[in-house]
Parts: sequence; structure tokens; C-alpha cells
Amino acid sequence: MAPQKTVQAPDEKPVSLAALAYQKLHADITSGQLAPGQKLLVADLNERYGIGLSPLRDALNRLCADGLAVKREQKGFFVAALDEAAFLEITNARLVMEEAALRLSIANGDTAWEESVVLAFYRLAKVASGGGTFMLTPEWSAAHQDFHTVLWAACENEWLLGFCNKLFEQTTRYRARRRLLFADSPLHRENVVQGHKDIMEACIARDADLAGDLLVNHYKDSFEFVMGIECKLLDNPRRLVPLPGAVSDKAKAKTVGTV
Repeated sequence: MAPQKTVQAPDEKPVSLAALAYQKLHADITSGQLAPGQKLLVADLNERYGIGLSPLRDALNRLCADGLAVKREQKGFFVAALDEAAFLEITNARLVMEEAALRLSIANGDTAWEESVVLAFYRLAKVASGGGTFMLTPEWSAAHQDFHTVLWAACENEWLLGFCNKLFEQTTRYRARRRLLFADSPLHRENVVQGHKDIMEACIARDADLAGDLLVNHYKDSFEFVMGIECKLLDNPRRLVPLPGAVSDKAKAKTVGTV
């Protein structure tokens, strides 16, 4: 088999076409530009990205392994659907993993870590100051990810960091759904920024209990906003339990529909 071609920008390491295809598909799936359940025709993707069929198939198989795409026998590739049960499992895993990582960061983090948390929030708030539909911009996605990544950064446990990063990535498509539903709501935008500010202030105050509670409720809100289902938060371990037939107050202003 011939080696895969590579592309290279000035002063950058070469990237294989399969890796480039993966990056582009990953970005379009997680941002919602390729919709949940959408069929991924290789010929269409070739036209969209200008990348050959073989690298695209390699990228699609990798996305299947990541859970972002599915391959159906004799039907081809599809963007993975947004699934309530899967989102609940991912969210409950985040409650356990990320609260633990945050508590360790608060215990271990030095002044430089505190400063990085403040700076990450400053950047997030600055993007938000643009008004309008800032939540739909790549700048918001990057600032939001940076903020949460910094929260775990001082946990001093590489395995825990890896799990947190993986779980964050798996919820990206669901957060994109939330942004699409509520980006035009000034009150929602204001509440999102304030929620991150509260977490930041609890971190620099070294109040691990408050920071943990705020983070957990932040994820509870996200689940309820996206799925439109009210949940009860249980402890030992922290977990969400949907209340049958209960529509979340947060979602009543919007028609969430099937996701």
C-alpha cells in the first residue's frame, strides 16, 4: 500500500490526509454542522473537504471508534444520534470524575493555577461580551473548553485528566444542541457566564465543597436544558435521576423535541 500523502503549512509538522479528514469531520460533527443521524456519503465529503476517498474512510472508521459516527451494514456511515440515555451516562460519569479532579486541583494548585483559572474566565467573559449569538462562535467553544480544562489541570493525576478530557469531548455535540436552542436568549447567555464566574470564585477561595456543588449543578442544568427533562440530584455517588414526565423549567421556553 502506498504511504498516505501529507499536507504541511509553513513551520508546522506534516499532517496525513487521514488525520486532516478526521480533524475536519470531528469539528463539523461536534459543532453540529453535520447533524445527528445525518448520512455521511464519502463522495459528498470528498467534495466538501477536497480529500480523497481512502483517507476519508479511515477517518470515518476512527470516528466510529470514538462514538461520534456509526457504520450500518450495507447502508454506510452516519453521524451518531444524540441519545438521552447515553447523555445521562456521560453526564453522571462527569459528575464523579470532574468533581474529583476539581477537588484535587483546589488542594494541589498553586498561585499560578489560580491565575490560570482567573485568566481562563476572563477570556470566556470577553468572548461573551460580544453579545448576540456569541455562543455559536468557535471562539466561545475554545474559551469554554479552556476554562473547564484549567479547572482540572492541577489534579496531578494523568489518568483522571484523560478521563475528564474524553468525557468533555463526548458531550460537545450535546452542548452544541444547547447553544442552538438558547443562543438567542439574553437571560440564558447571562446565566451561563455567571455560572462560570461562580465556579471561578469558589476555586480561588479554595472552597472545594462549594466549587464541587457549583460544577455538579452546572452539568445538571446542561442536561435539563438539552433534554428538556427535570432531574433529581442524588449523592453517594453524585448522579442525576430523571423524573418521569417532568419537563424541566429551564426548557419550557423552548421546544426541545427529539434529539
